[in-house]
Amino acid sequence: MIQFLRNILGLGPAEPTNLRKKPTANTQARTLAKEVITDNLEMDYTMVYPYLVSKKTKEIDLTDDLVSVFYESEDIYAPTVQAFVMMDKSKEDANGEIDVFHLKTSNKTEKDFKKLDKHSITNLDNLELPFMYWDFTDEKNEYDILSARITPLSSEKILSRKHMLEAHKMLNSNELLVSIPRKGLIYVCSYLLDTKHIYQFIDIHTYMILTNKQNCELLCEDLFVVKNGEISNVIGLSQLSDKLREGKL
Repeated sequence: MIQFLRNILGLGPAEPTNLRKKPTANTQARTLAKEVITDNLEMDYTMVYPYLVSKKTKEIDLTDDLVSVFYESEDIYAPTVQAFVMMDKSKEDANGEIDVFHLKTSNKTEKDFKKLDKHSITNLDNLELPFMYWDFTDEKNEYDILSARITPLSSEKILSRKHMLEAHKMLNSNELLVSIPRKGLIYVCSYLLDTKHIYQFIDIHTYMILTNKQNCELLCEDLFVVKNGEISNVIGLSQLSDKLREGKL
């Protein structure tokens, strides 16, 4: 039943899949997170976190990596997949900056992947990255929108039931609409707002997709409905997908 529901929602298979992306001379990935391959004996699971990227990512090299599909649909520009990174929170500098290392899983088994996933979500739950009330312009919004400071793991808050329950409480709503348009960004509003404000939120999401003021890589053009801290539905925005495919950015 879980697999059936995931397929209906477009959330992809529950099991990890192996990506076999063949690099070409003209499409060398630009890696913002340094790569690290560790032996299980050396693994410090307290430093492992989930990492969402578009399957078209140029931030990290997914060649031969074992990843899970977070979201895919027939119309979407590119599936969103979950990889892993490692970071040592004790080495965060005064500005909140921290080195992030892409954990290559090309040498891992599915059993290894599931263990990494379990520990990574626990670490994400415990990550101090609170939501804050956010205004799109200098003027106060007519309704509340939540966001978080831009970090390598801000978009991943959608994976954490603990973080999503925090959003439910702050917005006093049992249904949320969540946008993760670009890497490091997340925006949340109540899904129980009137139609006018829902469309305004979609406009903000669209703006973040079609412009790149923050210089962040594209993540997902569709929107997610969250109930009880977990994704319950997806709002597909096929017109955005079409523009992305046409290169109209």
